[in-house]
Amino acid sequence: MSEFALVMPILVLLMAGMIMAGMYAFRAAAADWGVFITGVAAGTYNTPADSLAQKDVLWADIRERLSTGSDAPRRVRSSITIEDSHPWIFGMNLMEAQRGKNNFRMWRFYPGPPPAGVNE
Repeated sequence: MSEFALVMPILVLLMAGMIMAGMYAFRAAAADWGVFITGVAAGTYNTPADSLAQKDVLWADIRERLSTGSDAPRRVRSSITIEDSHPWIFGMNLMEAQRGKNNFRMWRFYPGPPPAGVNE
C-alpha cells in the first residue's frame, strides 16, 4: 500500500500529461487540416473558402483564424496563426502557439466549359 501511495501521484501526472499532449496534437492536426482544406477550396471553385471548407474544421477558434488570399492566377495562400493562453488549475496557464502557411499552385476547376477568354 505504501508503494502504491508513493507511485500513484506520478502515474496520475503522467496520464494527465499524455491526455494534454494528445489534445494539443489533435488541435495542431486540425489547424494543419484547416490550412490545407481552405487553400484547396479557395483554389477550386468560385465559392469562397470560408463558406465551403472551413465548416470541416472542428474547433470554432481555429476556424475563425484561417485566412486565404490570392496574389496571382492559379496561386492561393492559406495561413493560420494561433497564440493563446488560457487559465487552468492551480494558477497555471495553458499556452498554445501555432503558425502555418501554405501556398497552392493549381488549376481552377469549374463545372462545364471554361469561360470565354480564359487561357490560364
